[in-house]
Amino acid sequence: MTAIYVITKYITVIGTILKGFWEHLFCRILGVPVSDARYLQATELCGHVEHDFTKTKAVTFFLNYLPGMMNRLFGYGMVIGGYLGLFYLKASTATIAFWFYVAFYYLGVSLLCNNAPLFEDALNNWDLLYGKGRKANIFAKIFAFIPSVYFIVSAWLEKNGLSLVIWIALTLVGIFVI
Repeated sequence: MTAIYVITKYITVIGTILKGFWEHLFCRILGVPVSDARYLQATELCGHVEHDFTKTKAVTFFLNYLPGMMNRLFGYGMVIGGYLGLFYLKASTATIAFWFYVAFYYLGVSLLCNNAPLFEDALNNWDLLYGKGRKANIFAKIFAFIPSVYFIVSAWLEKNGLSLVIWIALTLVGIFVI
């Protein structure tokens, strides 16, 4: 699956680079040591930075959440803007605005395909919160349950190259159904 993963990462190269940048930035802000900061490489670390496993629940949760949140914030705005321009305003291919809408839509999809944490980071987050013998505050467990499940599911989808397939399917639904 690494080949499919790397191909989808290179198709969505802008989102891959920005996700790696956000992850690197938040590792520095949260004080997590980074050992490999190459954003584009032909391994499962493509779009991620290699960092030490975090020991605290809060740092682990925020390191999983914040980089993807930044990509989602920018990605949703670009996808919505591109979609509205292409399919609601029906920009003509003869205008320059059409190509801006296409670029916005591609950039948005690229960002949204790269919003999941690394699968090992998502599993580490789950283990720190819900692992056997772990003592965590009940409110923290309740608050973090849905995001933690989202981290694992989205990381699995991204690891298997399915995030791009989902966005292609959503684009086709947007074109032919809505």
